[in-house]
Order: sequence, then structure tokens, then C-alpha cells
Amino acid sequence: MTLHRVVESETFTWLDVVAPSRLDLQELARLYDLEPTVVEDCLDPEHLPKHEKFGDATFLIFRTHDDSAPEDASSIQEQTRKVAMFFRPGFALTVHRVDLHEVRSLRERFHGSAEPCTLSLLLFGLGNNVLLSYEKPLEQAELTLDAFEEALFGGGAPPSLEKAHDLKRRVSLMRRILWQTGQVVNKLVPPAERIEPLYQDVRESVDALLFMADQLLDEANNLQQVHLAVASHRNNEVMRVLTVFSAFFLPLTFIVGVYGMNFLFMPELSRPWGYPAVLALMVAVSAGIFVWFRRRGWLGG
Repeated sequence: MTLHRVVESETFTWLDVVAPSRLDLQELARLYDLEPTVVEDCLDPEHLPKHEKFGDATFLIFRTHDDSAPEDASSIQEQTRKVAMFFRPGFALTVHRVDLHEVRSLRERFHGSAEPCTLSLLLFGLGNNVLLSYEKPLEQAELTLDAFEEALFGGGAPPSLEKAHDLKRRVSLMRRILWQTGQVVNKLVPPAERIEPLYQDVRESVDALLFMADQLLDEANNLQQVHLAVASHRNNEVMRVLTVFSAFFLPLTFIVGVYGMNFLFMPELSRPWGYPAVLALMVAVSAGIFVWFRRRGWLGG
């Protein structure tokens, strides 16, 4: 366990704990009079953003986007990292398994700084940093969608439905986390106090990112529908070409089949002009089919 005593003053104390064990958390709960059962939640990687109150203490969980997550990450646990926080008036304790940039930047901002650190600054600073971690992956998802659309309509190799679905799933997971984070932020501030600039800043970030995620989900859904429509259209084009060839060769095959039966008394079988006559008939049938298809617009022109 690594314990950072970031701020220790008469009015406010902030402790930041990285990679604690279960025994470490139990000792912290005893020292700072924290609810033991809630402290156990710090070690559970499955928890989503939440807000709980226990007497004068409050327990929060944020989930920040993990930049090192693989592109095929299919769950919230694979795509995000958890940050837990306990606070009461004049005291805050943050707990996380790895040293996250979102927390480290706040440590560097307030540790040994002349700027006073208050509980509000810490809460909303952490909330803002967590939200900003989703800005880059959402922008990357937007660029990926644009590239998919360009490939789909630009004649290049279209993206596979699997890749489009993976992108949609990642954006959907991010939207879910953003929505729950917004609910946590709302619970931090009573309705009567929501004119506070710090709250407004975080609320605007939540709304902007949720709007972006909603747009990307709509675009991903539209891309899947267009992908299916384009694939269906291409299949129809292939079937049309095959049908045209079949229409040309079906009557010719019939004629060849009739004259290939080799009966002794077939019409024109013994006449010298019989063979070229049949060839001329086949050309005439093909020309007639061509003209008919052309007039009906079945040949693409």
C-alpha cells in the first residue's frame, strides 16, 4: 500500500491510498471511524458509480476510463478503473488500485501548494477529471465512425459488422457510466445549492459528454442499418447479373437440348442450311431478349 498525505491542515485533511490490501483497508476504517462493510466495497471491481451516506460520512465510487484498455474491451470492468472516496466535513480519503492520472494531477495541484484545498474543490475536481477521461475515447470513436462511413460509401473495404458492433458497445458502456456519474454528482449537491459554479462546471461536462455519446450511438445504429442495406443492395446486384445471364442462356440451352437429342427424323437435320439456321435462331432469340431487357431498364441503362 502507498499512502499519500496530500493535505493535512487544521481545516481539512486528504489522504490518498494506492493499492491497499484488505487488512490495510480494515486498519484505515478503524483509524478514521469508517463503516467496515463499505470499506470492503473498495476491493470489489464490479461496483458502478454510486453515492451512499452513513451518518456524517459519505461514500462515493467513480469510474474513470482506462486508456490502456484493449479495443475489444466488452465490459465496464475492462474499460474503466474504479476510484472510491470517503469524506466527511474536514476529511477525505480516496482509494484506488493503481495510481491514476486523474487523482495524481490533483495530488500535484494541492500538495505543498499555497492554494487551499477544500472538500468542494477536491470533489468537483475529481469529478471533472473523471469525466474528462471519457472525452478522448469518445472523440476517437467519432473519428472511427467517420472512417467507417467513408469506407462504406467511398468504394473501399467496408468495416465488418463485428467491428461496428464493438464500437457501439464501447460507446454504450461509456454512456452508461456517464449517466450514473451524473446521478452521483446530482446527489452531492442539494437542489437549492446547484447554482454553485463548481457544480455547474461538472454538470455541463456531464451533459456535453452524454449528448456526444447519444449522438455516437445514433450514428453507430445508423451505420449498422446502412451496412446491412448496402450489403443487401450488393447481393441484389449480383443476383440481377446472374438472372440476366440465366435469361439469355435458358432458351439457348433449350434449343441446343432439342437438337442434341439425335433423332433420325428431326426437321432440317439433313438439310445443309439447318445448322446455320439454328445458329441464326439462337442469335435472334438473344437479340430479342437483349432488346426487351434494355427497354425495361433491367440492364442498368
